Amino acid sequence: MVVDRDQGIPAVAEPTPIGFSVARGAALVVGAALLAAAAFAPTELAGRILLMAVVVGAYAAVVVDLRAVAAVAALAAATFVGFLAYRYGDLTGGGNAWSYAVLIGLAAALGRGYRYVRSINADHDEAVPLVRQPVPGSSVVAPDDAPRGPRAA
Repeated sequence: MVVDRDQGIPAVAEPTPIGFSVARGAALVVGAALLAAAAFAPTELAGRILLMAVVVGAYAAVVVDLRAVAAVAALAAATFVGFLAYRYGDLTGGGNAWSYAVLIGLAAALGRGYRYVRSINADHDEAVPLVRQPVPGSSVVAPDDAPRGPRAA
């Protein structure tokens, strides 16, 4: 939370625009594709898809906007099929590259699920005392339950 020192009121931080989130994700996908192409041979599709899926899953666990996650997952699937499974951006080649690309969507869904579970647990991380003790020096008075007692209006 940011505090405006001139007025003394807290200012609400604005969320990251979707374009910036997608651009960061696209840069991650391109970097992961370059790393997968350098680390694994063209016949090792399992290693290449695993690397792409891990990057997309980690991105989905960090980014807030679901639309950005969907765009980056689609870009990662197209990059895998077009450049890592086939050559020169061919998305219609024969084989089962698109069946491998389903793992990228699964990784994105798992990343979003992890983010959701973390958001649930973030609300319950505070330590709550089991028994509330009265403040020393204060007296505890039981409420008057009679309808015409001394506190009746």
